[in-house]
Amino acid sequence: MISTLSDIAAEWGIDLTAAEREDYRTLVEEMESALSAVESMSPPRFETLHGSPDRHGGRDGATQPGADRDPYNAWLRRCRIDGTSGGPLDGYTLGIKDNVAVADIPCTSGSQALERFEPEIDATVVGRLLDAGATVLGKTNMDAFAMGDAGELQDYGPTVNPSNDDMLAGGSSSGSAAAVAAGDCVAAIGTDQAGSVRTPAAWCGVVGCKPTYGLVPYTGIFGMDFGFDHVGVISQTVRDAGRVLNVIAGEDRQNGCRLDPRQPRSVTPDNYVAASNRDVTEKTVGVLKEGFDWPQSEPPVDETIRKAIDRLEKSGVEVVSVSVPDHRLAPSLVGVTAAIGAAITYRQGGVGTTTPGWHWTDGRVAFEGALDDFPGALSPAVVASLLFARQCWKTTGWSGYARAKNRVLALSREYDEKLTRCDALALPTSPTTAVEHDPDADRVKRVERLSTIPVNTGVFNQTGHPAMSVPCGVVDGLPVGLQLVGRRFDESTLFQLAAAVEADFDGSVALS
Repeated sequence: MISTLSDIAAEWGIDLTAAEREDYRTLVEEMESALSAVESMSPPRFETLHGSPDRHGGRDGATQPGADRDPYNAWLRRCRIDGTSGGPLDGYTLGIKDNVAVADIPCTSGSQALERFEPEIDATVVGRLLDAGATVLGKTNMDAFAMGDAGELQDYGPTVNPSNDDMLAGGSSSGSAAAVAAGDCVAAIGTDQAGSVRTPAAWCGVVGCKPTYGLVPYTGIFGMDFGFDHVGVISQTVRDAGRVLNVIAGEDRQNGCRLDPRQPRSVTPDNYVAASNRDVTEKTVGVLKEGFDWPQSEPPVDETIRKAIDRLEKSGVEVVSVSVPDHRLAPSLVGVTAAIGAAITYRQGGVGTTTPGWHWTDGRVAFEGALDDFPGALSPAVVASLLFARQCWKTTGWSGYARAKNRVLALSREYDEKLTRCDALALPTSPTTAVEHDPDADRVKRVERLSTIPVNTGVFNQTGHPAMSVPCGVVDGLPVGLQLVGRRFDESTLFQLAAAVEADFDGSVALS
């Protein structure tokens, strides 16, 4: 113990004398007795998390689909779990991104390092879906550990785009978007840390909704950073997204306990389906100047977005131009916070720590074991983030992370100011259409996409504003998505405007 304690102290830069080693050995041993007492305690049971094996009778039917059943590589496991009959989602079929727990089905988070982990729980959102009558059809493919924007940094192979199988589906919720676009399911659950719901939705020509930070509980889901993890919905239509969001949103309070401290107290969903039926006359949309004309932007994409906004204006919406010059800082801010935040969270077992709320102990143990036992299986994006974070820690500590987060506060205020004069901001979801799948692309090119694709999406994870991507046009046969960004917890206005965009787009508006 003494020599081990000296080594541990040295890791913290502390030099212990012989007398100090004896004293601290006594103190640490006393602390370890408290740990032994805690580990012997029975954990509390929360039925929405733990009830599914009893309700649904096991998962023996989960299978890995072959290429004949899954031509786009959208699914990692196929199954059928029927929810409670007669609920608001009765008849709805859903896919679940593979970093979201479904009890007794492998939860790999897209990484072979986790392929043996089978959760003992359903994530809260999954429990709510099943209680509402939805049918879960399986777990969808994703970029490993949710770190990717194209759908190619995937241990189980890239997900290709149903619009053109030479193209990628977008990431990291690649399989969720492809499965919905292919008609395999009505909707799918995705997670979004820098655009991982909205980008694949835009590239695959479906709807992607990232709600306000904290509206939907993150309980039972592997994350990237406790401060900007979001659960979202990918669906065939705006109203389908509204139906699903109505069910999964709201405070995660079980047995009198608040399980997810990300959520404001007593937060509740609105009726998003009803909102999508409301007239948009007298609504105001601000076209964000800095969301266009990035160096990597494809001019036909920008033009398609502007034409969609013109059609929205003809529907009675007032359209104004707004400018947030510091929006151009977003790639740097997101690059620093996402990489360092992810590295910290991964080292905390992918579920965070030092917070109130429920802690997923089995998930943490599995995640930490994956990092320790299979470092060679980590994707290039994860390795780059871990190396960058460690380098930062050795040179300047986490000061860069802190500076970036403080700058996000100021940028958030700028968006808020524009949203006092507009009901929503409008800009391209992605500056490009889907990129081509190049199996020979080197790791540098694939990882560098993380800074060039989410330039218009990632910042709204940092600020927590709700955002939706809605199909609005086609360029060279590939879908284009319009992103609408709203006031926090005002998803209803976004659904109202998104439904109007959807109604004005019949799938035939194309540029080349």
